This record gives sequence, C-alpha cells and structure tokens, in this order.
Amino acid sequence: MSRKVKELRMDDVVFKPSLQPKQSGDNTTKRKPDSIPIGQALETVNRQMQLQGLRHKTLLTYNQTMQKYVEFLNLKTVDDINKEGFMDWLDSLNHLDKTTQANRFRFVSAILTRFYDNGWIQGNKFWKDIKIKVDKKVKKAADERELEILLSVIDTTT
Repeated sequence: MSRKVKELRMDDVVFKPSLQPKQSGDNTTKRKPDSIPIGQALETVNRQMQLQGLRHKTLLTYNQTMQKYVEFLNLKTVDDINKEGFMDWLDSLNHLDKTTQANRFRFVSAILTRFYDNGWIQGNKFWKDIKIKVDKKVKKAADERELEILLSVIDTTT
C-alpha cells in the first residue's frame, strides 16, 4: 500500500511576510535610512540557506518559527531586534515543554547569527549568552532480581 507524500515546492519554503504596517496616527518613530526591512533580510537569509543545501523541511521549520518570532515582536526592520524583545519572546514560550523551547530558540538564534554575519546586527550576539537546559530522563538502576534474570538468559556456552 503506497502512501502519498505531499511534495514540497520552493514556494512552501520561501519566507513570505504577511506583516502589513499598522495604520496609527503616531508616526514619530524614526528609522535609519540604511535599516533593512525584516522581510527582505529573511528572504536573503533563506536564499543563503537554500544555497548551502539545507533540506526543504528544515527551511520550512526555520521560516515558520521566525515568522512567529517576527509577529510576536511586531518587527519591521532588523534594527528592531534587541535582547529585551528576545527575552520577552522566550518568556512567551513557557507553555511549551523545554525541548520545544530549546528547538525554537535554536532556530531563531541560527537566523539571528546569519543576520549578524551579514553585518545587519551591530554589537554583540546577545542570544549566544542564553542557554536553555533540558532535563534528560535517567533510567532507574536495575535491582538484584533484574540482574539475576539477565544473567540467567545469557548464553554462557560460547
């Protein structure tokens, strides 16, 4: 019995920002003339990752996670990225288990590192100082009875 697998197209992977600027009466925020719109920066980084050979599913996951990050912080340009916003975003992930939090943190920090490497983020890599610890499950030790059972089933003739 064959199973149909949905084929991923490049259109599935390319970051398509759906962020429309909100119309507000207060337009007093001033942007640097050289600040890069977040959508343009993400498209460039996405293209770099494609050329590097990342799998389509990996790119899709990176883009979905970054889209949620951008929407949560309402980012317009790369200059809007800062440590305080990043920490607020991490706090918003508390309802998820630690493994999922660590994965989302890893995805966003990978893209932020590419922004930094491209020269779009100035200063230090604030996301490198953040660590998310994930508890690993420890198996309980075998008791004497379980060891006896194990030793009884081992073939000692060879």
